[in-house]
Amino acid sequence: MLRHCTRHFSVARPALANYGFIGLGQMGQHMARHIYNKLDPHDKLYVYDTLPQHTQTFVETVRQTTPENGAQLQSLDSIASFVHDVDAQLDYVITMVPEGKHVKAVVQELVENYKKTDISGSHTTFLDSSTIDIPTSIDIHNYVKQEIPAFDFIDTPVSGGVAGARKGTLSFMLSRESHDAISPSLLQLLTKMGTNIFPCGGNHGTGLAAKLSNNYLLAVTNLAVADSFQLAKSFGLDLKKYALLVAVSTGKSWASVDNCPIKGAYPSENNLPAEVDFAGGFITKLTRKDLVLATQSAAVNNRFLFLGEAGKHWYDKACEREDIANRDLGVLYEWLGELEQNENGQLVEVKGKQ
Repeated sequence: MLRHCTRHFSVARPALANYGFIGLGQMGQHMARHIYNKLDPHDKLYVYDTLPQHTQTFVETVRQTTPENGAQLQSLDSIASFVHDVDAQLDYVITMVPEGKHVKAVVQELVENYKKTDISGSHTTFLDSSTIDIPTSIDIHNYVKQEIPAFDFIDTPVSGGVAGARKGTLSFMLSRESHDAISPSLLQLLTKMGTNIFPCGGNHGTGLAAKLSNNYLLAVTNLAVADSFQLAKSFGLDLKKYALLVAVSTGKSWASVDNCPIKGAYPSENNLPAEVDFAGGFITKLTRKDLVLATQSAAVNNRFLFLGEAGKHWYDKACEREDIANRDLGVLYEWLGELEQNENGQLVEVKGKQ
């Protein structure tokens, strides 16, 4: 059962911190692993995923690699357990889940359970690192402040992909006016998982606004990279050499270098998705989701995105195939190679054509 405990943070670093992490998927498992590996001696980490096997695999893996922190890690079997089955009230609860409706459900369940306990004089901050629509995030923030004014809900989306999560080099974007407005305890937590912390503005949702703007750019440049490499292939260029040329030329981008779609262009230790047939990574359907969120948000702001509808068209077409939708977005290079124009000028898929 939860034992009521109020903690006061010093300017330097907290003497004790309890963290909760919900969502141990492609990104979340690595983010939670970095927290676990960097726990101070008296810190604790509680983890949960809707798929029990994800939670079990996470616990077994991190305890094998960093056994000395094993006693500071506990898996939970429900959302309510983050309130009732922890040693002391959690300072931070991080969510990394697919959609806004999932974030809303998690936070509402947490808040309703907190209201059943004695939380006077205490404070818990919910950090959402998922990429969701801004209005839903604002609604959740307002709901938390209305139900438990001492608590907070901050949008803290990330950039860097699975590779950045794995390496602990993520960029965090959050709704804070400046670095001075980020508490030392929050800064310490974020820097366990990432290397770049960007305060994006004082209003809630500015972190997500930066994230959606960035991922819109990623989505369209990924299409352009796939198109460019298919063009180079049609000219008969050596694509490995072309990839290295692009890496030091004006066409350079994250999609062309850090997520290069050409197998063998970079050493295998770079762990690029192309080396494993685009398994895992930042999957195409999530890229499509972010593109849609960006175009919807732009419409609310009366901003027309010149490549929004065109990009959405191609991601919609790509996601009609499950084998494309559920693999890393770099797979669009291969998919575009399977398209050709028929006699009517329409693009059709030709299986096996590359």
